[in-house]
Amino acid sequence: MGSTVSTGKLIGAFRRNDGQPCYVMFEQTYEKNCHPHTPSWSARAIGGVETMLQAIFATASACEGGMLQGPGGRITNPETYIAGWLKEMANPVSMRDLEVGLKVSESWSATLTQKHLTTLKPTLLALGYQVQVAALEAGDKVSASLHKDSQLLSALYDGKTMGAWRIIQSYDIPVNGIRDASLGFKPEKAKTYDVTAPRFMRVSQKNENILKQSADGSWRCEGWAYSIIGEFVTNLWKAEMREPGSFRNRIKSFRDAVEGAALLPSSGVKVIVDTAVPVEGYAQSSMESLLAKVTGTRVGSEVHFSVPESDDLLYSVTSLPVASTKWVLTLDAPRPTPGPAPMEQLSLLAC
Repeated sequence: MGSTVSTGKLIGAFRRNDGQPCYVMFEQTYEKNCHPHTPSWSARAIGGVETMLQAIFATASACEGGMLQGPGGRITNPETYIAGWLKEMANPVSMRDLEVGLKVSESWSATLTQKHLTTLKPTLLALGYQVQVAALEAGDKVSASLHKDSQLLSALYDGKTMGAWRIIQSYDIPVNGIRDASLGFKPEKAKTYDVTAPRFMRVSQKNENILKQSADGSWRCEGWAYSIIGEFVTNLWKAEMREPGSFRNRIKSFRDAVEGAALLPSSGVKVIVDTAVPVEGYAQSSMESLLAKVTGTRVGSEVHFSVPESDDLLYSVTSLPVASTKWVLTLDAPRPTPGPAPMEQLSLLAC
């Protein structure tokens, strides 16, 4: 599988009916395993600041594992990628109004599919779009204006359920538009914030899976380092809304904690699998197969057993569903070097 290469970022903006800015996210990319490497622009998402930050941080998470790269295919980290988007958010391009047509279809380029309409129907009805929903369900075409109907379009094309490329064509992307800083998002940076990271442990020298300590003191296998960091980045947008400019320190602190995880002790560790927790078909059969191979003790619906020494069995244990499996250390796990306490943001960290 090839990586996506991001070669350009652009934020379009206009004022909604209530006077608040609405943004449209555009990105120029190409696929590394497709030749020739010809970058193309596409519309990603429509919405307010929260929608934009969710889309930015979710996409940035792919940088950690190398599936999203910078210009020229250079490896980039989430922090650099996020900083580039926040620079665009601070000084967006003025976005003219567009008239679009919405119609349910099952073609790959449909402005709306039946599945998406069904998923989004409760949201649309809650926003008062009963007439539009009824028309779409009847197979009719619904006309909408980017400016006047921004609330409707934001609900439909937030970049998670559907991408805005379905209604905004490449020729409508304002790549040479005029900048308007009055529409920008540039909050004052937070001066203090907590960057304390959780505790992590690596399963073994041969197994790269990482355990994360839960609030109850138990540990759960969260996967490989890049996926754990990527998930953290995806969910970090809320903290960035609350404490602007904190994303760099937070990601660094979390990454340091994950990558600096101590090895799991060779003794004093139990794995507990709760068989009452519902899991899907294949996971259920895999769990039953593993439990038949280990020597364990039943406690109600739980099966308690020691960490297997076999590499194959250990791999199977780390692949068990997170929701039903926890690791308990009867001996206190070594603590990593503590992260920095709440601190003052330095000017050199400004993005």
